[in-house]
Amino acid sequence: MPIYRIADLNIEINPKYEKTRKILANYITDENTADFCVEAKQSEIDRLTANGDIDYMVENSIINTLVCGKILDSYDGLFFHSSALMLDGGAYVFSAPSGTGKSTHTALWRKLFGDRVTMINDDKPIIRKKDGVFYVYGTPWMGKSNIGANISAPLKAVFLLERDSKNYAEKVSAGRVFAKLLEATLISRKQDKMLKILELYDEIFSAVDLFSLHCTVSDEAVIAAYNALRK
Repeated sequence: MPIYRIADLNIEINPKYEKTRKILANYITDENTADFCVEAKQSEIDRLTANGDIDYMVENSIINTLVCGKILDSYDGLFFHSSALMLDGGAYVFSAPSGTGKSTHTALWRKLFGDRVTMINDDKPIIRKKDGVFYVYGTPWMGKSNIGANISAPLKAVFLLERDSKNYAEKVSAGRVFAKLLEATLISRKQDKMLKILELYDEIFSAVDLFSLHCTVSDEAVIAAYNALRK
């Protein structure tokens, strides 16, 4: 089976559909040893497509869930629903419920900062600790916009977006916005997995700044976030 390099891990995956192979293509590697293997079972794909879902999209969703679950269990990482960009070599993550404007906001960063900004992933990046440092990794799963790259950068800050009539950013504790943070990852009913998520959040937000960004859809929102970082 082909091996893909995702979040600095070699993952053996056996895609059943050509469109799935195309989605994963930029992450294929010539490594011949895998850290772990995942595969979407045909019976599970068939069960879900019986409800009218598209087969390759179902396969991708299953693979994404399996990969993220394995990384959470064994490799100090988690999926974080967000739009993540790299600015001057550091990763900045912007999270909010779907429809709030994450992608619109990061598009404004690209407009204002030009070549200083590279998109890591516009929907499903992975945050993972490696050698004591948390990195943000691009993944093949980039949402409807299909914006991202097979790159990584050290995590510098996380912003939780909230639509408002004014633009300002305030540093917050993880406890204050805990419900929003949980919405951004795959919540599990299994106690050991939830404990792992809580442990990782504690480590992440002890190491990097967490901001609540109240914003309009404007350049001023980007400036408010950038100035908060500089302070």
